[in-house]
Amino acid sequence: MEIFKGQNIIDFGKVFPDDASCQAYLAQLKWKDGFTCTKCGHTSGCEKSGHKYHCYRCNHVESATAGTLFHRVRFGLRKAFHIVFEMVNSSKGMSSIQIALRYGIRQPTAWTFMHKVRKAMESSQNYPMTELVHVDEFVVGGMEEGKQGRSYNTQKIKAVVAVELSKKSQVKRVYIKAIDDYSSKSLTPIFEHHISQSAKVITDKWKGYAPLTKQYKIEQIPSNKGKNFTQLHIIIHQN
Repeated sequence: MEIFKGQNIIDFGKVFPDDASCQAYLAQLKWKDGFTCTKCGHTSGCEKSGHKYHCYRCNHVESATAGTLFHRVRFGLRKAFHIVFEMVNSSKGMSSIQIALRYGIRQPTAWTFMHKVRKAMESSQNYPMTELVHVDEFVVGGMEEGKQGRSYNTQKIKAVVAVELSKKSQVKRVYIKAIDDYSSKSLTPIFEHHISQSAKVITDKWKGYAPLTKQYKIEQIPSNKGKNFTQLHIIIHQN
């Protein structure tokens, strides 16, 4: 089973229709390079039913969920997978009350699990985007009527978005950060937190990116009304 890519929840449901398919997916990711016992470090063992591994040295039996976000979830792996999928792909965020209602679980249970997911998502800063990255600034809710270019309306929320694309121009990861203005100082944090200096970064011609070219491999091209940043602008229009 390949790593799931995309944002279509129907396709996601087809790939993960039950708890067993979720267990199989975790087992593939966990032991793709072979088994290593977490208790004694031994590398010899056998796979057991239910996607577990039995260590030949210390007889420790480890499940596919051990050491993951999904260990000992009380409401089923399928629901847990779908909650993570929705949290990752939701541009506006979801409350534990919403999740509890959608998945038929208790609100405190939803809050606890979602908190674990958010902490794990924070750790993604340790794995910055390294491939092709498109970056742009935008105003949440769209541009003001009758005006072109960047909005400086202090009542509107300004943000910067960074989108990592695969070689086939598919969206891999997205980070959005609120900013005070469009200055280089305000644009810098999303680069420092989420973009590797080895990545190829493409932006529009906005002057705020110019100082960052000293540290990052930035190519500035005309936006052409968003046509040169198709995937990025689809994400912007969802906000």
